[in-house]
Amino acid sequence: MKINSERWIKLLIVLSALPLLWWPVSLLHDSAFLFSGTKRVLMMLFPFYAILSLGFAWYCRNERREVMWVLLVVLWLSYAAIYTLAAM
Repeated sequence: MKINSERWIKLLIVLSALPLLWWPVSLLHDSAFLFSGTKRVLMMLFPFYAILSLGFAWYCRNERREVMWVLLVVLWLSYAAIYTLAAM
């Protein structure tokens, strides 16, 4: 049985986009969201950063696999950071 690594990488990139579905819920959950300037800017710009990171990872997946992994790991770490920010 041959494992198609290209298919797994595409699936990994698509699954890395799923936490973006949580973003509108986090904005509604935060009651102090309207009053916090820095937090508001970070929460509003984060989806654009995530989409750009996923797009660049998709673009790099064939020729520069190391760059794709770095982009995905940094994106996963930023998901953890933004979840922590939203929980504060």
